[in-house]
Amino acid sequence: MTEFALDAPVLVRPYTARRDGDFAVIGDDSRQVYLSIPAEGLDLLEWLRDGATVGEAVRRFEATHEASPDADAFLQALADEGFLAPAGAHDPPAAGPARPPRAGHLAWLSPQAARRLLSRPVLAVCGVIVGVAVVMAVDRPGLVPGPSSLMFHSHFWAYLLVVLGIAVVGVWLHELAHVVGARAAGTSARMTVGNQMYAIVAQTDLSGMWMASKRERFVAVLVGPLVDVIGAALLFITLWLNDVGVLGLPEPVRLVVAGVLFTSFIRLLWQTFLFLRTDFYYLITTALDTRSLMADTGAYLRNLVRRVLRRRLIDQSGVGRGEMRTIRIYAVVWVLGRVVALAVLFTATIPLLWFYLVRVVGFFRGDEMTGQFTWADVLALAILSFLLDGGGTLMWLRSLRRSSRLRRRAPDRVLVE
Repeated sequence: MTEFALDAPVLVRPYTARRDGDFAVIGDDSRQVYLSIPAEGLDLLEWLRDGATVGEAVRRFEATHEASPDADAFLQALADEGFLAPAGAHDPPAAGPARPPRAGHLAWLSPQAARRLLSRPVLAVCGVIVGVAVVMAVDRPGLVPGPSSLMFHSHFWAYLLVVLGIAVVGVWLHELAHVVGARAAGTSARMTVGNQMYAIVAQTDLSGMWMASKRERFVAVLVGPLVDVIGAALLFITLWLNDVGVLGLPEPVRLVVAGVLFTSFIRLLWQTFLFLRTDFYYLITTALDTRSLMADTGAYLRNLVRRVLRRRLIDQSGVGRGEMRTIRIYAVVWVLGRVVALAVLFTATIPLLWFYLVRVVGFFRGDEMTGQFTWADVLALAILSFLLDGGGTLMWLRSLRRSSRLRRRAPDRVLVE
């Protein structure tokens, strides 16, 4: 032992834990840090928390499990993540004054109230709405909007901003539903804005769901896409009722409803991009009990390169044989998905940014506008393109630099970001 003396106790920070078969999850909710460790490791940690010295905990482990633990490496790994410290270390500093909870985090919503929002009667009503919409779509499939629903031929900038504004509300409701799912499990969650490769996305940090049961994790993940499906069903029902004459929507309103409905389809399609951390990706990892599929896959792919370069491999000995088979399959999905995404970046996104950059420059030079778009249309598209595509690309490049720095600091570890 170097840092942890055998005859001394260990300072264990407050944590919560949940056993799950051969593994256990420990978490520090205040820092939103969660670790998956062997179930036997939780025994060792609990004995240390109860005041046993390192030597006493090791001897109890050997008597209970008939094996000798690599206690030094285990304790150092926990110390690196802030769960414990050697004897004599100072207690963590007192937390500052509590900040008022943000409304989007729904800290005021009790788990009981959240569970009522996700109860079987509510889900049954949602099922009826979706069923009605499906029957209507079969009756009039021509009402299902396609990409042309976003091709407005007049007042393009106004339609675009209205459709985008309503779509943003839909995204916010999607993420809010994830928070409700987390609250139903009695855990915390927070909505943030981040990026998936070069796309800016709204996302919900559900790290606290590691402390929930598998069923509760399924609910928290699926409730977001469910909100998208319900919203799409209601919008299509509106179009159907208008088409049969029950409603008399003005044409601009009908165009907006169709455009927003198509953006719902795009959001649902996005969730199928399993090479990114989408809802369906988390659904699959939950079903397969893979705790860090993307990080382990990244380590597996880097090891393939390291074997060719004859460099030291990242240790993946703790990954089970079945999980490693899953990683090999997912590696193919990950690589192909990234190749396609990069192809879209260089063949569509960057040319689009350049297209509007040239026109914005021309606008300030006083060039004559040609085509059916007005300058207001071009400027609206340019601003949105630079904010969404350009901003997402910059965030992606920044995250790549951050990941590169972290890997340089710990080249032989599997980094879960």
